Amino acid sequence: MTNTNEEEEIQTSKHTLKLKTEPKGGTDTLETSLDVPGEAAVSSWTPSKELRDSLVDMYRSNPGVNEELRRRLPSPSRQNPVSGDRSENFLNPEPQDRPEALPEASSPSPAPPPFSGPPGEMEVDTPPSRSSSPEASRDPAHDSATPVSPPLRAHLDSPRQSRAAAHPQDKNLSLLLKELDALRKLNNKLQEQLVQKEKELHVKEVDEELREEQREAQGWDRPTSLLEEVLAAQKDRDQALMSRLLLANEERDEALLRVRRLQQAAESENVPLQDTDADLDELLRSVCEADSAQEVQQFGSVLVQRLLSARQRRSDITAQEMKAVMEERDRSVVKCKRLEEELLQHREQQASQEEILRLQLERDAAVEEKRRLEAEIRDLRADRRVQDPGCRSSLAEAPPLLIQLQQLSREKQNVEAELQRCQKAELEACERVRRLERLVEVLRRKVGTGSLRAVT
Repeated sequence: MTNTNEEEEIQTSKHTLKLKTEPKGGTDTLETSLDVPGEAAVSSWTPSKELRDSLVDMYRSNPGVNEELRRRLPSPSRQNPVSGDRSENFLNPEPQDRPEALPEASSPSPAPPPFSGPPGEMEVDTPPSRSSSPEASRDPAHDSATPVSPPLRAHLDSPRQSRAAAHPQDKNLSLLLKELDALRKLNNKLQEQLVQKEKELHVKEVDEELREEQREAQGWDRPTSLLEEVLAAQKDRDQALMSRLLLANEERDEALLRVRRLQQAAESENVPLQDTDADLDELLRSVCEADSAQEVQQFGSVLVQRLLSARQRRSDITAQEMKAVMEERDRSVVKCKRLEEELLQHREQQASQEEILRLQLERDAAVEEKRRLEAEIRDLRADRRVQDPGCRSSLAEAPPLLIQLQQLSREKQNVEAELQRCQKAELEACERVRRLERLVEVLRRKVGTGSLRAVT
């Protein structure tokens, strides 16, 4: 019963543990309460006010982070006062109550492994299990032989466990502080970079606005220059138009002045129009019947003008007729030359006709020869059929005759084709000669040289 009671007291003392440490400065106080339900243990620590202010003031621009940090950091009011009194009693026992715990308390506890979890998480210290505790490793016979009271056993176990849990928590605290400093520096650096990027973005926006204004100014400069060119071209056109109008007005004034002068000259002569239209006989009669020298001079001037105009008109008619005759003569000369050339061609065609006649005679002779050879071939074939022994000799003589027959047939075809070409050329030449003879006859009739001479 005594052993079972002692084990129960050890377990209850392990369930609740409070460690209070005061450093030399006296400003930071670290309190840790550890509640282990069953086999698991969860540690909660309470930093000092300065540490809490440094942790909370890290993200002043982000209140959500501050609220999260305040929620994660426990408040000192949440600590269990009963566990605190008990830990104080455990940490400050009387000297006569723990004579056997001094050597064990003086021995240093092994350092736990460093915390390797992600940043921002707190390390949870779990006490050693029952199998690894020194009480479990003791011999039950020894425990029964040396009975120890439960409070003394709790006083012996609490200093060793508190020392083992304080060391990793100090390391966690230093790591968290370093991490917070690094995050604060990183945050400041990111804020500086953000400010720099905002400045650069503002500068780029200003540059873009300036470029846009320059482009708009350039876009307005081009239409203005084009408008100036159009206005200058319109001004030049108006000047040219005005100069042309002035020149036309001057020419009109000169023409009107010239007409007025002619009208004045006509009025000074005082000659009626019906007198100018009169015949030469009437003019001569008027000159003879004139009573004064002035009338004689007037009618004489009109008569002289009529004579000069008639002579001029007659000379013009003669010149036109001579020009027409000369043009007709030139055309006749050209036609005569062409007719001579055609006559020469006709003579050549006559010579070709003679050649054609000769070729026709040769063709006829070749046709007669062909017929004769065909008759001979028929006779030879008939003789071959009648005379069998003489068949070989006729076969030996037949190939030369066949070759000759083929040559004659080819010559006949060539001659027939040449004859047809010559006949066509002869018909064309005869038609051309008749047409030229008619043209020559018409030309001779126009020129008046007589009838057409016979063409030989």
